[in-house]
Amino acid sequence: MSTNSIKLSTERLQAGLYIKLPLKWRDHPFMLNRFQIESDAQAKVIRSLPVSFVYYYPDKSIASPLPALSEKKDNADQVDPNAVSRKKEEMEREKQKQIEEQRRFRARIQKVQKHYQRSMAQLRAINMKASNRPQAANEDVRMLVDSMMVFGSESAVTLHLMDDPTLAEDMYAHSLNVAVLALMLARSHDYDNNKIRALLTGAVLHDIGTKKVPSAIVRKKERLTDPEMNYYRQHVNYGTELIAEMDECTPDVKIIIEQHHEFANASGFPKGLCGDDIDEVAQIVGMVNFFDRLCRPQFGAPVRMPFAALSHLFKDNKAKFNPRLLALFVKMMGVYPPGTVVKLSNEDVGIIISVNSSALLKPNVMIYDPDIPSDQATIIDMRDSELEIDTAVPISKLPEEVREYLKPRTRISYFMDADG
Repeated sequence: MSTNSIKLSTERLQAGLYIKLPLKWRDHPFMLNRFQIESDAQAKVIRSLPVSFVYYYPDKSIASPLPALSEKKDNADQVDPNAVSRKKEEMEREKQKQIEEQRRFRARIQKVQKHYQRSMAQLRAINMKASNRPQAANEDVRMLVDSMMVFGSESAVTLHLMDDPTLAEDMYAHSLNVAVLALMLARSHDYDNNKIRALLTGAVLHDIGTKKVPSAIVRKKERLTDPEMNYYRQHVNYGTELIAEMDECTPDVKIIIEQHHEFANASGFPKGLCGDDIDEVAQIVGMVNFFDRLCRPQFGAPVRMPFAALSHLFKDNKAKFNPRLLALFVKMMGVYPPGTVVKLSNEDVGIIISVNSSALLKPNVMIYDPDIPSDQATIIDMRDSELEIDTAVPISKLPEEVREYLKPRTRISYFMDADG
């Protein structure tokens, strides 16, 4: 609670005051414990609650409290108890409606989580079979791409924060992140199904060649030596070798795997290609791959939360990427991507759990509130709220109880489904 709050008698309440109720969330009909009073009817409902005071925030209010002995103070002949009761019941119904919407949203996330886990299982199977049973791996690639193609033509897609995989599955989570984000970015182009299919296949398989790089190099937690880095860079060539016998891997897929580490300023590898010499679909996969490696780093690089990774991408690495694609990607991720911890305009702290592609600046935020169990935490759809995001909050700045409640991840995983 802000140090700028003041205890205020409920008799002095009126519209425009920003307050916090000293009640548990389930003991009042409002959706949040902190809010701006919108009407005198709401003020009367607060007076009907079993409290004699609230916490009042002068700096967030657009009105002043009523005088302590104001003639406007409600008394028995001014207040219609039936009207107050009706207003309270109306608000309780609306609150229950929103609670039910949140229940449906959680059920939707559970379905997305199951889809995500199936996709992870298919990626494991692909990697296990790629070396010795390429045609069996090809069938798993086809099924995985088929399951994701459904989102390629949707007009509105929601990008969700997923539960973290184990560290041992980090490579699969990275490949799936790249596929999901590349597909969402590609949706802004008029690609036909064949091109979208190639993009997804190439994104899923872009790092398949790391299977032939020694595990001690791939999983090294420190900076690679020059010889180790040269060996690691061979995964691009190894990848094109491994996909040679897969029917799903068309020449367009091969180009993506060959070029996913090339940069527009010719600083990439293996060929140091420049600008439009890099296939556009490969540019998309390469940029998304770079972003996800900022959030899911290798070789001792620092971990960046998604909002910081976007800033680093845009401010410090512009020259590496097609400026049009980079601008589209930053816009698509909505400044505050899933997994970002934020402070809202009412000073509540929450974590962004999904972004709506049809309303990028209005994500869904799960709010920290110690009065509500974390598995029932309030989820605010910012499309239906007057609240705004003030700023992102680094995980290191969160109190322990908030970290435990929100469980922010240092390694972010995404998946998607059709909005609504």
